[in-house]
Amino acid sequence: MIALWFDDGSVSINESFNTNFNFDEVKMKENIQVYGLGFLLIIGGFLLANQFVKPSPPRSITIATGSQSGAYYAYAQEYKKRLAEKGIELNIISTSGSIDNIQRLKNQEVDLAFVQSGTGQIDNAKDQESTLVSLASLYYEPLWLFMPTSKAVFKTSDLKGKRVSIGSDGSGTRALVRVLLENNGINNNNTELFEVDGDEGARRLIEGELDYTFVVASMNAPLIKSLLANNDIAPFDFERAKAYTRRYRFLSSVELPRGVIDFSRDIPQKDINLLSAAATLVARNDIHPALVALLMQVLDDAHSEGGVLEEPGQFPSEHYVDFPLDSSAQRYFDYGPPLLQRYLPFWVAVLVDQLKVFLIPLLALMIPLMKILPPVYRWRVRSRIYRWYRDLRSIEERMRAANEKDTEIKLLAELIGLQEEVTNQAAPLSYTDELYHLRSHIALVHEKISNKIYNATDPESI
Repeated sequence: MIALWFDDGSVSINESFNTNFNFDEVKMKENIQVYGLGFLLIIGGFLLANQFVKPSPPRSITIATGSQSGAYYAYAQEYKKRLAEKGIELNIISTSGSIDNIQRLKNQEVDLAFVQSGTGQIDNAKDQESTLVSLASLYYEPLWLFMPTSKAVFKTSDLKGKRVSIGSDGSGTRALVRVLLENNGINNNNTELFEVDGDEGARRLIEGELDYTFVVASMNAPLIKSLLANNDIAPFDFERAKAYTRRYRFLSSVELPRGVIDFSRDIPQKDINLLSAAATLVARNDIHPALVALLMQVLDDAHSEGGVLEEPGQFPSEHYVDFPLDSSAQRYFDYGPPLLQRYLPFWVAVLVDQLKVFLIPLLALMIPLMKILPPVYRWRVRSRIYRWYRDLRSIEERMRAANEKDTEIKLLAELIGLQEEVTNQAAPLSYTDELYHLRSHIALVHEKISNKIYNATDPESI
């Protein structure tokens, strides 16, 4: 309620004004409206970026190997220890061999598998290229033909009519040996071919139940070491190994030097030419990229030193693989381990790698918002002051046009209400100067209006 008294009597003006307006409350609302919108934009950017972030790699994976007496199984045990140090559990499944392993990958029973090079080509598994990828070749895996020293042969064709084991069904050995025997005119019609695994074939050979046995295995396989150390058993010398490599590009010709197995016993007693495939590690094409990078480091640690048949640094290799090389594995061969995994623990590196995707919306939105939001906020706050100026100018213009004393008194009361409203505000320091300017301008207009009402002598005084 505003009451004014003049010389000619008392005049009461019933006008109410909002004198409870709180600048701090307005400031809080302005902050919420302006900066809250920026916060929502950033959250939206994060949600959008999250669509492009791969989930974390699994903490448990499964690998298919071969028989428990083979090198595949032994190397899988080594991988298991190394991966456990990084917080990854490796489950090992013993299988009948490479063909079986490819089928298990296709059926999504396992995540990784050892596969003998050439198996995909020989056994028509090439149609799996769209779902399988190679990570690397790991070491040479020679084709061994063991025979009693009393029944030594010098040509593959001499096996015709004999009792020969060619590897178990589902093994890479069987797939490769059948191709080589067919090239030499040997098949089930003219030769007794037994489909048994390497361990069983070796046992029957030693006991005289077989004349010859084929095995594809690493030099480090316990079975191969035991057969090479047996004085009654001799390995076949593939003198035409280079010819086979020209026909089958997934094969290599390697030499087993004389005496390299045992110098004191001179085993072998001459240089032996071997026809060799390569052990490869194959995965499904949905394998996590971070996991591939970790596996490549494990493979590097396990195989880079080389062996009797391999030069140091020759393996792991991007060569001798049947299936397309995984893109993350290719980057490893080209540039080495990812930068983050070189200096950070694996899971920390994975977390940082995921978070860096969020830096894109953060930087893309935060930088412009930091430049835009403060001016927007200043404009929003100043608009409140501008509104008061607008009201002040309206009162002044209406007073100029007023001819009746009652109208002038009402306008003065309105101005007094505006003055009280502004006076009761607590402005931030950064806007205090503007608020005080407004108060001084209100006081100026108040003085002019008062002079007009009281004096009423100078119509141009307002």
